Amino acid sequence: MRTTSRCLALVVAILACGLPLIAQARRNTNATTILNNMFSMYSRLTSYQDDGILVVTLDGPTGGTIEKMPFKTFFKRPSLFRFEWTDYAITKLGKTKVIWFNGKEAFTYWEPDSFEKEESLSMAVAGATGISYGTVHTVSDLMLPGEFGGSLLKSLTKVSLLGEEVFEGAPCYRIKGIDGDETVELWVGKVDLLLRRMRREEKRGDDLSIKEEIRRKIQVGQPIAEIVFNYKPPIALTPRKESNVDIDKLLNPGPPVWTEFRSDEGRFSVLMPQKPVSQAASIETMQGRFEQHMFTASHTPIVCMIGYTDLPKQTLAVNGGDAFFDGIRDQFIKELGGKLESESPLSLEGHAGREIKVHMFKGQLRVRLFLVGDRLYSLSVIKFDNPSESDEEIFNKFFSSFKLNPVSKPIA
Repeated sequence: MRTTSRCLALVVAILACGLPLIAQARRNTNATTILNNMFSMYSRLTSYQDDGILVVTLDGPTGGTIEKMPFKTFFKRPSLFRFEWTDYAITKLGKTKVIWFNGKEAFTYWEPDSFEKEESLSMAVAGATGISYGTVHTVSDLMLPGEFGGSLLKSLTKVSLLGEEVFEGAPCYRIKGIDGDETVELWVGKVDLLLRRMRREEKRGDDLSIKEEIRRKIQVGQPIAEIVFNYKPPIALTPRKESNVDIDKLLNPGPPVWTEFRSDEGRFSVLMPQKPVSQAASIETMQGRFEQHMFTASHTPIVCMIGYTDLPKQTLAVNGGDAFFDGIRDQFIKELGGKLESESPLSLEGHAGREIKVHMFKGQLRVRLFLVGDRLYSLSVIKFDNPSESDEEIFNKFFSSFKLNPVSKPIA
């Protein structure tokens, strides 16, 4: 009886929201018409949920990687929303990440130790965009048009209908389009106009990146329990300082005062625009577990970070040389959702290194990496505003001040 009721609800939802659109799509099976009808379908759904997976394949002359990221979407009109995913980039056990909006307040939870209230749902989604590879946006933009900025699917150019194809038992229209440097293919259900699969491919020189987003167990027009949109993380809400004094300092910080910061254990010194905050984390990889130490100093509109990690010897044995730096570069770009501008080799006192420049939305990132024996040093500057003539001065001030300090020997 329960299964019959659910099927009936699905049929009713499709009849109410989509039957006229589906009929029109069948009469005019060009790509633009199909997409426009799909957009209209999503904008009228009363509820939606799916259970999907993103598969990211990176391939190059020196090797490649395949990464999988399961995710779930929940939506109930007018604006109840939840998106969650599992990130396996740091540990094979996975880290849960959740954003949700209960109709009044928006929150984020990054397992295991960050539970914060956000200014709005759009701000929560913006913070999840890069680290979710954009999956948080794909159908959310269609169900809440204009809430999160522009839609990738609505900005596609040179769209064309490649034909029809059955995907996981569902007859689909297969559509191709272009988004910047990416070729995008979509599998849109013929019966329900729901997006089943999206494939994004980008080629840069000899490097190939493929992101394949698959949505399964799609349910529309069915009840979703209120508790879904009132998620309770296993930790207390992380407090935030929001006094008028703090806000004034944030908006009008004045010029940075560059002061030398020295780490005896890290065996380095560097100039920082503020007193840095230190953080240590244990990271598990296929090659073993190791400790990462990070020091961060923020002074609007810049964030300076320096970290060091003692790597297991097997890590360097498996991924030495350029392949090692390539992997770190790709991880930076993934976490920040940017695009690579340029990169070049560096050296510091005979030690191999690399400089990476990444363009971000309303910002830019510069990274310098140095491998000193088994220890990796990473220096990065993020600037969160439009480019200016003083940018190079800021970057050079930080990077050129970095010095390696020899190990001090005890006096006999």
